[in-house]
Amino acid sequence: RYLLPLALTESPGDADVVAGAASGAASGVLVDATEKPWFGGWLLDQFAGATELTNRSWVFAAHPAAEAQIAAARNSPTMSMRAEQSNSSLRFGDVLIIKLFRRLQPGVNPDEEVLRALAAVRFERVPRYVGSVSWSSGDGVTHAVAVAQGFVSNIGDGWTWMQQRLAGVATGAVDPWADRFAAERALGSRTGELHVALGTVQDPAFAPETTDDSVIDSDARRTRAAIDAAILLLQEQRMHLPDFLASRLPDAIAGLQAVTERTEGYRGELNTRRIRVHGDYHLGQTLRTPDGDWVIIDFEGEPARSVEERRQRASVLKDVAGMLRSFAYARGATERAADAPPDRAARERLGAWEAGARDAFLQGYRQALVGTAMRFVPEDDEALARALAAWELDKALYEVAYEARNRPDWLELPLRSLLPDLIDQAADAAGGAPA
Repeated sequence: RYLLPLALTESPGDADVVAGAASGAASGVLVDATEKPWFGGWLLDQFAGATELTNRSWVFAAHPAAEAQIAAARNSPTMSMRAEQSNSSLRFGDVLIIKLFRRLQPGVNPDEEVLRALAAVRFERVPRYVGSVSWSSGDGVTHAVAVAQGFVSNIGDGWTWMQQRLAGVATGAVDPWADRFAAERALGSRTGELHVALGTVQDPAFAPETTDDSVIDSDARRTRAAIDAAILLLQEQRMHLPDFLASRLPDAIAGLQAVTERTEGYRGELNTRRIRVHGDYHLGQTLRTPDGDWVIIDFEGEPARSVEERRQRASVLKDVAGMLRSFAYARGATERAADAPPDRAARERLGAWEAGARDAFLQGYRQALVGTAMRFVPEDDEALARALAAWELDKALYEVAYEARNRPDWLELPLRSLLPDLIDQAADAAGGAPA
């Protein structure tokens, strides 16, 4: 089920015409209403002056403190943003953004739900919740249609910013030790602060849950199944694998079988607290602000999962592992973006950055948890390291499956964390990135 707002017009301009239409005295053509310059203003008018406005099967809700922001947006230029494929966004100057969900799914939208909850506990390192739109179908099921949020001034998303930083690291022009990995440490701090804030939300849908043996067994089974699936997928895709991997596939399979022991790391999370987390956390889900800080965005969760799954409590280490894997991908993407395969010195600089970035992120993260009484992670350092390794394994296996199906030549990125010796040997033999 998809959302398509329609406008009847005699002047379609550059908009694609859906169909011709006539009704009584009115006639013209139907176009996607989001293409019309007045549509954004019409949406804002529905939010203005009401904390909740119900019009038959439609509900427009606005945050009580957002009235001035909505008024300011009404006087700002409107721009349609087309960067996303599954959603459409309207930007109102530097005031706010309305995201329309083109594919409608039943139930609460996690992005709206989390932003609303974080606004209630005054956590400000996310876009400010302004309002939302929902629609009830004939069978009474509610679907999220749109969410309005404050515009965040930024100099780019975290992935783009980090790629620029690492290009300098590779050549030696940027020395991350000069500022002691301040950016990566700050990102860790903001991540920890996010989790602390989510743990304080007074809403039954956010109530923390205790990790017991059944939850740990479920995590271990899922990851072991992912190992078996990854091995089977590599065997099925053998003809499409890069040469370095196809020629040593038996070694790769043996290595993947050996990492099964990392699933024991989940045991360290017994009796820790699970909460609502970001769920799809990586550098692309952050914005770098002009003052050198971070804002965390997009709480919809993993798009392939159902809304119910995305709203489940999870270990905070799922988010931590997601960002650490994003660091690894940023390093690998930088190596691949070079005009020529990076030499050993460049690879060593990038490898040293990843190690330093990981340490700084984790230091910032753990420091942010110091003030909370809620036990999110194992208290013992060794148990924490093992639990985090299990979650990183889980994420890397997801990446292996994705790359094997879509970009086999990128497989060295997730495999480097699973089979480091094989990947390093292949890179040395190729004089750079594995080929």
